[in-house]
Amino acid sequence: MSSQSYVESVGCATKEMDTSSKHHGAKPEQKSREEEHYLPGMSVCVAPLPKTLSREDLVKFLHKFGIVKRQHFSRNSFWIEYDNSKPVDMLMSRSDWLANETLHLRRLKKTRGNLVFEKEKLSKQKNANGPARIEVNEENDPLSYDCIKNVVENEVTFNNQLSALLNTVQLTENELMTRYNVICPHLDEIFRSIFPECRSFSFGSTVAQLSFKESDLDIYMYVGHNELPVDLSMYTWTSMIFKKVRKVMYSLQSVFANIISIPNAKTPIIKFRYLPTNISCDISFKNSLGIYKSQFMRYCASRDPRIRPLMLLLKYWARHYGIAGSGRISSYGLVCLIIFYLQQESVGLLPTMLTLQKTCAPYLVCGWQVNFNEATPLPAITNDSSVATLLHNFFLFYANFNFNSSVICLLDGKVHSESSFYFDNSLPSYMHRYKNGLTYGIRRLDTLKPAVIQDPIELNQNPAASTSNRALIAFQNCCECSANMCSTVSEKNYDNLLTVLFGGAPLQFLPAKRKKKRFRTLISPDQFVRVGLPADFETRTDITDKEKYISDNWYFIIFNLIKDIFVMVFKLEVEMLLDDHEAKQQKINVISDVYIQNQQKISFRCTGNKCIWNNRKKYFRALDLHLSFIEKEAHVSDKILKLMNQNDETNNVRLDFICTVEKMNNTTAVDVLLVDENSQVSDFRQFNGFLQQWIPNIINRTMAYMLQYNKTYQQLFHHEESL
Repeated sequence: MSSQSYVESVGCATKEMDTSSKHHGAKPEQKSREEEHYLPGMSVCVAPLPKTLSREDLVKFLHKFGIVKRQHFSRNSFWIEYDNSKPVDMLMSRSDWLANETLHLRRLKKTRGNLVFEKEKLSKQKNANGPARIEVNEENDPLSYDCIKNVVENEVTFNNQLSALLNTVQLTENELMTRYNVICPHLDEIFRSIFPECRSFSFGSTVAQLSFKESDLDIYMYVGHNELPVDLSMYTWTSMIFKKVRKVMYSLQSVFANIISIPNAKTPIIKFRYLPTNISCDISFKNSLGIYKSQFMRYCASRDPRIRPLMLLLKYWARHYGIAGSGRISSYGLVCLIIFYLQQESVGLLPTMLTLQKTCAPYLVCGWQVNFNEATPLPAITNDSSVATLLHNFFLFYANFNFNSSVICLLDGKVHSESSFYFDNSLPSYMHRYKNGLTYGIRRLDTLKPAVIQDPIELNQNPAASTSNRALIAFQNCCECSANMCSTVSEKNYDNLLTVLFGGAPLQFLPAKRKKKRFRTLISPDQFVRVGLPADFETRTDITDKEKYISDNWYFIIFNLIKDIFVMVFKLEVEMLLDDHEAKQQKINVISDVYIQNQQKISFRCTGNKCIWNNRKKYFRALDLHLSFIEKEAHVSDKILKLMNQNDETNNVRLDFICTVEKMNNTTAVDVLLVDENSQVSDFRQFNGFLQQWIPNIINRTMAYMLQYNKTYQQLFHHEESL
């Protein structure tokens, strides 16, 4: 769109906005023409309109995110279309943009050529000739295969097709030098007026030389500490930095545009467009670890001439099939998967990070070793596979890869079990920095995600943490389908592979959303492993394996306490699910130790309609020292139920879920999995939020009571029937 047409379109949209504002109190004008359609992926609708923000302020706010092509108000909604999809992605990443209310945003998206609205029905207008037709405008992506296929399909051999593809889509060295590398020096020049020690560093795919045309630039800015007070909290420090940086950016309108600050993100950033070379940038101040991760990616990409083309091709493949991006596989996460595949002994193209770090003195940043020796003597590469063969084998490797309960580790090139990260002594000695960090309070590696990759430098970070279960399934389905495509042309030396891989209509790899919600909690014994043992345990001669007895006794208590929490505290109806998945109808007060010893996992069907988990703090808890903590909480629940019955309150919740308690392998711990069956979605989500905190809390405090008073589980309550 030319600059003139852009100004005209925004001008028209503004007039339409003003007209709508003037007639806000009047009835909406009946439209005789079909509703104007907005491009999918680049458009967003605000509905209903916020109550605490005027229409004019709403427009000003949304214009900060990017260049606007058109916009209009309807009765209680506002439509806006940007010149690219990035503003929409940013807006949809959160809903708490406004201080006092939620900003209700809806994205216009495209599926198989049809436009659909999320949570909104399209009103169909009829004319004399029947239903009106909806014309679809395709989003113009210059890197889409449809736009470049003529270049690729002019070639036949795989190598020629690959060269044609990469020459078209990748960022060239000249573009990198003239449009990207000039930004950091300019930022240093600008911001040294307020931060004398300022130094800016680019990182990410541009540094690793794995970026496509018009990629964003990731920047880390070191601002020093001389200009800031000492002993500041991270939040206060970030706020002060952001305030100073934004003030400078807003004063230089010829350099910076589309300035958006996100101070509360995991890594706080300021997004902006650098106008001299028209590049979108993300600038962070938290730590410099991204710089060293990028250097490792660059080393890996340059280790063998086949690797960089393979990485770029796989990044384009993930982009083409829609399995990369927000909520799916991140670009860095995908590169980590590629590196891990190339580290396998059967491939042997890349060394492990551990190998590269052994020959150099450690240099630590934030407690992690970030340096490695690129000159480390390595065995000669014996793998002579072509890029096409490596691509084919990558698809085969991950098509059936068992991500469940697995941790992909680039430090040693191995797969570790999730359970080994629950207890420090299960990890190898060369992960001592991770284990030492845990003693100082660093966050553990998040192993409860569908895909778990241990970052090769920041060992407690998971580059695949944002990948949903649906996205992981889509990735593996896409790998399987792509492997089949490779097989069809492998006998012809992979000629026309890229035509086959990208030329057909994209398949629907993303499975339908699962209606069943899942939540998981891990419980370990910690200091309570010996709770509830018989008083004469140490002197008994009939117990031959005392370690196993201790473990079995802990499982017996845990399985029963979890069941008791559901029954006594949350007032749920609990039925045992047998091996044939049928419920055991009679009430079971105790699950016997013999039954638990013979079962790896036990499942309960839990149903209920009483919301007894809100506002519990205002209720008095019995002070009787003879009562355990679980009994005191049951006492509170009884009071809540009694008040509900006295006030004739309506049963306003619906809970119906299955809880599976499973013993972990190789260690004493249990995995508690809740799977929704027929609950009200919001009820189940709220209930789980309370449950995640209170199951471990009730268990630990009840066990502390048992330890203090030397009580066994059988001495806690009066039980009548057992399984």
